[in-house]
Amino acid sequence: MDSRVNSCSSLTERDIALLYRIEAGLAITADVSRSDVMLCCLMDPQEESPSHFEFIESPTMQRVPVGQILVGQHAAPHSLSSIYQDDMTGRTYTFTAQPTVHRALMEDRRDRMAESKIPPERTSSGAPVIQQVYTVHNAVNQAIAALLIETNLIEYERHRRRERPFRSAVRWLQRMAVQGEIETAEISGGFGSLDGIYLVDEHFRISYMSGIAMNLFRSIGLVADMRRAPVSDLEDADEEIVSQAMQANCCVQTRHESEDGRVWVRTAIPLRAPRGALYLMQRRVRRQLPWTKPMPTEEAPQVDGVLVLVHNATETVQRERELKVKSAMIQEVHHRVKNNLQTIAAILRIQSRRFQGEEGQQQLTDAVNRILSMSVIHEYLSQDEHRPINIRDVCQRILGQAQQVSINPGQQVEIAMEGPNIRLPASQATASALVVNELLMNAMEHGLRDRQNGEIRIALEDLGDEVRITLLDNGLGLPSDFDPDESRSLGLQIVHTLVTDDLKGNLLFEQVNGDDAGANEGTYGGTRAIVTFPKRSITLESVVV
Repeated sequence: MDSRVNSCSSLTERDIALLYRIEAGLAITADVSRSDVMLCCLMDPQEESPSHFEFIESPTMQRVPVGQILVGQHAAPHSLSSIYQDDMTGRTYTFTAQPTVHRALMEDRRDRMAESKIPPERTSSGAPVIQQVYTVHNAVNQAIAALLIETNLIEYERHRRRERPFRSAVRWLQRMAVQGEIETAEISGGFGSLDGIYLVDEHFRISYMSGIAMNLFRSIGLVADMRRAPVSDLEDADEEIVSQAMQANCCVQTRHESEDGRVWVRTAIPLRAPRGALYLMQRRVRRQLPWTKPMPTEEAPQVDGVLVLVHNATETVQRERELKVKSAMIQEVHHRVKNNLQTIAAILRIQSRRFQGEEGQQQLTDAVNRILSMSVIHEYLSQDEHRPINIRDVCQRILGQAQQVSINPGQQVEIAMEGPNIRLPASQATASALVVNELLMNAMEHGLRDRQNGEIRIALEDLGDEVRITLLDNGLGLPSDFDPDESRSLGLQIVHTLVTDDLKGNLLFEQVNGDDAGANEGTYGGTRAIVTFPKRSITLESVVV
């Protein structure tokens, strides 16, 4: 509901509460009517400039100012294409743009419906539209709003050719919507173009069944034409939901799964006919017929019929279950890959202990760190492959592994990390983890190689559309002829490839002095490695995958 409805001075709190009850039933009314439904009210003319309101002749032949029409809520149908391309909630109209709505609000049209035809040149879709306008009255019989129902001419003519019981049911539903009597708290989803619908009267007999509903019941072996048959001739779920709607006098929705895996979602909408003198006389006559069932007292809420919407959700449910099974299988694969990587790392660690040369041991240690870094990502993916990965948690795990594997005995290296939690898709998290691992190993092997004490600080920064990872050490610094593009170091080549090709980012190395690097001895400098890359959309990556 548009917020400006609450500020209309002509509406009381009870009036606004009625409008919110009407709003609750607009969606189902639009679906069943196969029309665009809008709840409109008049804005206060005194709050607008004179150019924004017009003067019209009232029923007493006096010229009175009228404000613009405000569309408080617009409900588009799911059962066919809307007349409008955009949601019209909050749109305002002048008297000349919507004269039928204006007259319905200015005149007393209780229990009446105004109908007009809008030519193609005045519609946004370029097709002729039939307008039906119901006036909304409050408890003291004052017109406070109007319910505008717009139907394209083709659908309007189709509706006129449908059977009379269904046309009456749609008219009853629309009048119930005007009075705010449709309770849809238990309903989820809309009525689509491939859903079936049938009508049950007050005697539990089927008075109308759409062609789609006939095909649905024919597919399970029931007679095609069930009109005038008792609802008990259908499935037990149909009789149960109709009885529930009759007794509760409110909308009911159930989901039934048969033994053969068929899943149908049924929505029952109780209907009440307008309580005019003709209706009461007809009801008294029907109650005297010998074959009619005893009816409730006149004081109890009367239900004159139930509309049942039938949606075949079998394929949707099967797809959801297949996705769950595939997701569980993929998570199990990630879990096994993580275990295998950790096993390989353990084997390499054992093999490194048997090497006599220091260079060979270092190469195997580097390989162990790279494998363990990838295993961390697979561990997170084994929990939920679609969940974005917190790169801060991954870096913490990598730091812990590096301290256990890479630090030489007798060397004390303090590694600290700061920064917020940053969640990235799996591909970026994997590349980021490998980059951090390589930069960390490079700092330990080269920057802090000849130092007994050292410090390494890693900082994460969330720049909105970009992520920045900074690694700073207080080691020996960069050689005078250092060129990252020409470096023959395998670790730096891996970092350069990951940053430029996988992350589509930039890599920068800076020489810093001892104070900036946090060194305790002025003779040492330090190195700052800065990696900046754009964030990748998590949704986009899942679609691509």
